[in-house]
Amino acid sequence: MIVLLAVYLATMLAIGLWSRRASSAGESAFYVANRAYGGFRGFVALASTTTGGSATLVCAALVYRHGLAGVWLDLSGALGLFLLALLLAGRVRKTGAMTLPEIAGKFYGREARTAAGVLVVVAEIVWFALLTEASQTVLTAMTGLPAVPALLVSAAVFIGYTAIGGQYAVVRTDFVQYGLMVAGILAVGGVAALRAVHGRFAPASGAFDFPVSSTLGWPEVFGWLVLIGLPHLVGGDVYSKLLSCRDERAARTAAAGAGASKLVFGGIVAAIALAARQTGLPVPGDSAVLPLALRAFAPGFLGAFAAVALVATMQSSADSVLLTAASASVRDVAPAFGLRPGIRSARALVPVFGALGLFVALRLREIVDTLKIGYSIFAAGMILPILFGFFRKSWVPARFAVAAMAIGGSVALAGRYFPAIAFHRDPVLAGTGANLAILLAGIVRTRIAGRCPGDEGIVPYPASARRTAG
Repeated sequence: MIVLLAVYLATMLAIGLWSRRASSAGESAFYVANRAYGGFRGFVALASTTTGGSATLVCAALVYRHGLAGVWLDLSGALGLFLLALLLAGRVRKTGAMTLPEIAGKFYGREARTAAGVLVVVAEIVWFALLTEASQTVLTAMTGLPAVPALLVSAAVFIGYTAIGGQYAVVRTDFVQYGLMVAGILAVGGVAALRAVHGRFAPASGAFDFPVSSTLGWPEVFGWLVLIGLPHLVGGDVYSKLLSCRDERAARTAAAGAGASKLVFGGIVAAIALAARQTGLPVPGDSAVLPLALRAFAPGFLGAFAAVALVATMQSSADSVLLTAASASVRDVAPAFGLRPGIRSARALVPVFGALGLFVALRLREIVDTLKIGYSIFAAGMILPILFGFFRKSWVPARFAVAAMAIGGSVALAGRYFPAIAFHRDPVLAGTGANLAILLAGIVRTRIAGRCPGDEGIVPYPASARRTAG
């Protein structure tokens, strides 16, 4: 295991060093790889990014705890990606932006771009903390190495290649990482799980109840659809891959392929978790279900290979998260303070955000809770204003969009710690509701001012024109 892990980490670092020259050509090269990727490379990059700690460790934990209904975590993400391919992927690429906050700025102006940049940075740091916790779980469960030293070495490698090689390194390493994920999790993990249950899953104790179970009902399913599905429809690291595609067709292909990949990984991860549940595998904590099951079901070299594949799974998302946070800081937040930093500053910020993520991970020990915090901030703050912007940007005044971002994200975050704020419901629903209410108030304000849906200008119709139209 140690030898395989060392070879893998050395390969990733070598790819980062190889990518330095290409990524140093300018901002377009560092942030979106000169928009050079076709549909297949875009698919691999997006599929590896969206198959991280939530799609593997957290999904396995939920299936182990709730039965097959727990797979809604991955189904929600797949639905979001399919909708992205159908409705938005081409529009995203057509904007010619380099970041999601830049798209928000195109819709609502400079203040909205800054507010969106702040939300993206905060959410990405929390997501990095999630992936850090997931990496530590994998390394501890499958290698027996001391958790903190192993984690620091692993983190140093992907922080290094991301800072050095930018989007070129991220996408190039994605090819290696996705190949490992397919071979280690789908092939080795899937076959090992079937062998563990002798080719037959027993539907005992409600393990196969679906779409809901006795411990996971429709309110929770709807919460996952909002919490996970919508950030796959609108997401900073997701859009960075689409914006790196050659054209709109490639972007749509990448999103559709990533959605299909999400379904396949969700199904295999669920099968491994159900096998662990059926065989009575002792698991000290839900988040360790997947690595412990792989170690138990696939011992020896195959188990070590699957462990490296799990580490690759975490890193394939973590590098995109770090690059997204750095790009939003440099391109979208810093200019609000009169600063015009370049890619050198972005490279310097990657390890800074990595350190912040490690600190958050040490404070938030539970993987599922960390996932909910990160997705809540983003889903409740960013998604509805962006969707309104793509389809009806002239309906919502800029100040209402900014307020919706700030209040929606704040309500969702506060509701995680003070449930009364969210009326003891899922905080992401309360935050999204507050966001929607503010956007609708903006639409009402627009109509009162005399503008009609679809108007692109900001000048209201004169009263006489309104009377004539009426």
